[in-house]
Amino acid sequence: MIFIIHIFATFFMTGVIWFCQVVHYPLFRNIPLDAFCEYERKNMATGYVVVPAMILEMLTGLWLVYQHFSLSLVTNIILLGIIWLSTAIYQGPLHTQLTKEASQPLMRRLVKTNWIRTVAWSVRTLLLLYVLADRMGGG
Repeated sequence: MIFIIHIFATFFMTGVIWFCQVVHYPLFRNIPLDAFCEYERKNMATGYVVVPAMILEMLTGLWLVYQHFSLSLVTNIILLGIIWLSTAIYQGPLHTQLTKEASQPLMRRLVKTNWIRTVAWSVRTLLLLYVLADRMGGG
């Protein structure tokens, strides 16, 4: 059951991150700069959706490694750590900065650095599909 919760949270976050990467963040450039900081302050409510999913993902991922130690599950947690570090070092501070300063270069940096999370979540999804197939006897 923990694996199902983990994989669901990961698939959910992979969908969210791809939506942000190819739709949501690129649309930032269409918001007038004089209205952008207020828009970004409201956009920060996204955290109410993604933070619980990310925490659930981390807790269940750590539990899986503890209960069923394997290279695949350790790799999964390492990738999740990269996502959390990227969020803490790049995306979180950029979002905070954008609430105070509307800047096209900051928006471009957000889109560019967000590829770290997009790739990491995508690789995690593929890795977890492999683990799922292996558990079901398909690999």
